[in-house]
Amino acid sequence: MRAMPPPPLFACLLTLLLATTMVPPAGAFCVSKKGGAHSKPPAKPKPAPAPPKPIPLIPGADIVRSLCLKTDYPDLCMSSISKQPQPQLPGGKRLDGAGVLRLAMAAVRAKAAEATAAATALLNDPKTQRGALGPLHDCIDSFDDLAYNLEQADKALAAGDRATTGTMLDAVRTDVDTCDQGFEEREDLKKVMGKRDAELAKLASNCLAIATAAGLR
Repeated sequence: MRAMPPPPLFACLLTLLLATTMVPPAGAFCVSKKGGAHSKPPAKPKPAPAPPKPIPLIPGADIVRSLCLKTDYPDLCMSSISKQPQPQLPGGKRLDGAGVLRLAMAAVRAKAAEATAAATALLNDPKTQRGALGPLHDCIDSFDDLAYNLEQADKALAAGDRATTGTMLDAVRTDVDTCDQGFEEREDLKKVMGKRDAELAKLASNCLAIATAAGLR
């Protein structure tokens, strides 16, 4: 006998049954073995730390800077003082206005010594203009007077004599001008001490300004 074909309704149901077994259910997905379904989300970047707040300046903590800012040449004031040997203060004592003034005076003294050496070298140089020999001698004498006046100002400062301190510091400034005048009176002469005198004048001016700001004159 020949086999009977399945009824049409049965064949249709069989086809639907096979289709549902082969197609994956809706919403099915593959899960990576490495990460897993419960992998942690990426870490959030940490916020950048806030910039540190500026530390307020304690009165007297930077007295050199505060006094130099009272001068006409604050940068020169601070740089020249920083080059001087710093005093060793006993018992943790802090630098005061008089100490800053002494450092500024030391800067003038050191620069005057350099100027004296330069003027002496020019006197011994055969290439120096003969007409400049007299003014150069005057400069050396002025620088000697300057050193003496600084010494007197230092003594007056130690004694608390403000009037004499101011007078001696004024004399220091005048000594620098005296050196310049010898060359200014002769237009034919090169101002071979001009640069050094200009710096000395600024340093002497700083001393006067510091003394005034610190109440020492």
